[in-house]
Amino acid sequence: MNKSQARGYLLEIVLSKLIEINGYESIRTADNYEIVSEHHGLNVKGRGGLHQFDTLGRFRITPPFVYPLRLFVEAKFQSNPVGIDRVRMGIGILDDVNSNYSTVQMGHQQLTVERYQYHYAIFSASGFTDNALRLAIAHKIQLIDLSGDEYRVILDFINEIVECLSDIYSQENSTISKEDFAEFKEQFSKIIREESDESDFIYSREILDAVKDLKCVINGMNLYFATVNNQFIIPLLSDKKFKNSLSMNPHKYIAIKRKEDHPNKWIITSKDNQDFLIRFTLPNVLHEYMISNINHKDNIAMDIKENRIGRLVFIAYLDGYNPTLCTLKFDKDFTQTKLE
Repeated sequence: MNKSQARGYLLEIVLSKLIEINGYESIRTADNYEIVSEHHGLNVKGRGGLHQFDTLGRFRITPPFVYPLRLFVEAKFQSNPVGIDRVRMGIGILDDVNSNYSTVQMGHQQLTVERYQYHYAIFSASGFTDNALRLAIAHKIQLIDLSGDEYRVILDFINEIVECLSDIYSQENSTISKEDFAEFKEQFSKIIREESDESDFIYSREILDAVKDLKCVINGMNLYFATVNNQFIIPLLSDKKFKNSLSMNPHKYIAIKRKEDHPNKWIITSKDNQDFLIRFTLPNVLHEYMISNINHKDNIAMDIKENRIGRLVFIAYLDGYNPTLCTLKFDKDFTQTKLE
């Protein structure tokens, strides 16, 4: 296993922890119906085969008229933008697992087994190619760009951990054996998910300190999935101040402004003077549309804020048990005041 693959696997574990606030629950055991344990891992049954996964979760809330939702989470932590091949793979998996129901010969017990609608999200530390974005939009694969500065501290810790592992296990080819990494990943997951304490950790003090520091960072953060008036999901990475503010008032008027030095990076502040700040990075396709007419880019940016990302909606389990519908609504006057 190379370093890029190792970083991706650890990032998936971190992401599954960060997005629990959305009601996301990781699936860790087989159910003997759709989830089976084979080939040294968990697999989802498709119509034509089994699909092994590392990170698959279910959302607690099911909207009316749809099956309960499950989400494949794939994380890529590489130097180059993720290309179209990874999206093609996600499309193939979804097509197979979402078309595996045939009720013709099912008995009454099988007919009552809960069924699911599967979705697929690819997170990338280096962004995506335009071809990957366009194919994903066409086939409803969600691509989440983690190349923004807001994710840098998390990515740096993961990279440090993998480098330390590589120094211990890798040989001249700079790879880590699957067996060695699987053992480490299990211990890493238990610490990040707070399922074991540090006394069970068998690796060096340097690696343990990095894992503890990473755990401390992500324990102070949440990643919210906000829907907007287009096909994109806006990931909102924030600290606990934002969560506390939502607990007091989940419906807020906000200012949205663009960073001067990074035009595809945006900042949200609240009109109710709550002490929080949220940064997010727009997908390249949407950003390119914003600046397509350079002579009127300010008007286009305002149109984007008003009509495309002007109302961010998400569900959050702020107390850990009950869902709360949260909305962040763009306030043009407040934004212009903040820009002055």
